[in-house]
Order: sequence, then structure tokens, then C-alpha cells
Amino acid sequence: MSTIFKYLNVVDIYMSFIEKQRHGKHYYYYLVKNVRISPKKAKKVRIFLGREVPKHEELQKYFLEIEKKAVSEYGGKWLSKELIERLEDLRASVVVFHKTPGDALPKDFLVRYTYNTNAIEGNRLTLRQTALVLSDKIAPEGARTNDVIEALNSLDAWESVKKYKGKLNKKFVCKIQYEITKNTTCRIQGDYRNSGVRIVGSEHIPPKPSEVPALMQKLFEEYNELKKELHPIELATLIHNKLVKIHPFTDGNGRTSRLLMNWILQRNRFPAVIIEVTNKERYYSCIEHADSGDQKYFTVFLAGQMLGQYTIVLPT
Repeated sequence: MSTIFKYLNVVDIYMSFIEKQRHGKHYYYYLVKNVRISPKKAKKVRIFLGREVPKHEELQKYFLEIEKKAVSEYGGKWLSKELIERLEDLRASVVVFHKTPGDALPKDFLVRYTYNTNAIEGNRLTLRQTALVLSDKIAPEGARTNDVIEALNSLDAWESVKKYKGKLNKKFVCKIQYEITKNTTCRIQGDYRNSGVRIVGSEHIPPKPSEVPALMQKLFEEYNELKKELHPIELATLIHNKLVKIHPFTDGNGRTSRLLMNWILQRNRFPAVIIEVTNKERYYSCIEHADSGDQKYFTVFLAGQMLGQYTIVLPT
């Protein structure tokens, strides 16, 4: 019989917890940390604490000891061992402290997510106006109708993606794009494009419309193959990059790819992440690297965004 006590020690971010076990008539305490050994498997490292939980100062020594003991040998394809360890600490904190990754999201997350993901694509609503639209369903004075609709659509799309438990396939991806573009000027809503497109500011030329269905089917198959091999952060960024490169829709490709990326993260018990419009230039640069075959830039960029949004570094 064992009981888990939630305990977060924040120095950079060390995620460990205290486990209470009963042996005979007595209870004993252990400091425990999960260590990743593969994309899908982890092992527990334990340090015996005794029949009572040590006081705070003494407990800090055990935290440092378990960090040395729990060094992961697992390294990703594009992420370093050290970065993966920090990400796994974050994932462990979500698992221990929250029922679902969604429970770990700040209350204003959807407002900030909607503002940033739309602003990247040129939506003119301010953060405050976005909050008013989502909370009161009222169009701010002087706001463009399409901008307001896009904000409302973003909320609908998020709720739709959050509930989906099925497979990654055409129906699901087209549903995301439909929710994002419905009632807007987008020419084709909920299906692949039937004409050529160009990406403003990019040298990459997306494939012909006749090639899109086969390329997307290959993307779905790659996802099923690679989800057992890649770290979830790597998988989420790879699928994001491949979808953007194919550019399967007449509009909404970036917003669809970011929602799909967060769907993959949350399915793997990571919290959702916001790519902020202030990082737009770097974000686009990472996509350009991915278009040329280098996935590492965006993978490391996303990992940094996630850690920056959900971890705290205490002053020493």
C-alpha cells in the first residue's frame, strides 16, 4: 500500500514527489522521481527518507541527491538529454498535480492563445479586445467583422480539438480547419484546396493541389509510425512542420497546425503551448529551416517556449 504526496521543488524545475508506503505496522517515506528511458516508458528512482518526512532544509539535500541519481540516458532525435529531462519534469508535474493537462492551463490561457495564434496571421484584435469578444461575445467598436469571427472560431476549434480522442486522419484535420474558417471569407472550408497557393514571405512553394491528398495520407501514416519512436515534443513539431509545408488548405494552415500540435502535446500529458506573436519572426525562421529538412530549430524553440511558460526559476 502506498500513498503519493504531491511535492514540487522549484530550482530551475525538479519534479519529485514523496511516496508513503506501509510495511507491517509502520509507514515509511521515499522521495521518488520518474526517469524517462524511452518515448513511452519511464522508471522510478527512489531514495529512502525514513519513518518521518525530513524538515525542509534536510529535504533539499535529498532533492539534490535524487537529481544526481536520476540521470536519464534517453536522448531524443533533436532534443538533448538535458532538455528532455527538464521537459519530463514538467510532464511529471502535470501528471502528479493535475487530472489532465488541461487542468494545468492558466485561466486566461484561451484568451492569450486565441490572440497570439490569430495575430500571427494578421488578425488586428488587441489582447484586450480578444478577451471582450470571448467573454461577452460583443464586437469591439471599429473591429473588422472577420477578426471577431476568427476569435470566436478559435474558441470553438479549441473545444472541438480538446474533446477529440480518435485517430489523426483527414476528417479530423479538415474539421479543425472548418472550425477555424467557418463564416469567414475562406473559399474552401473543411476540405483540401483545389488550387495552387503561395506563402507570403517564404521561398517555399507548396505542392500542387492534386498532390495534397496523397501527401496528407502519408503524413497520417508517419504519425502512427513515429509516435512510438519520437519524444512527444519532437513528434508535435514534426507534424506541425509537415502540415505547414504541404499547406493543404486555402486558408487556416498555420492555425490548424498549431492546434494539431497542441492536440498531440496534450494527448501525451504535456500542457498546451502558445507561440507568441512577439516571436513571429523566429517562428517563421524555424519553419523555413524545417522546409529545408532541418527539424531541430523548431523542436528546440517549442521546448523553450513550453518551459518558459510553465516553469519558474527562483533566484539563487
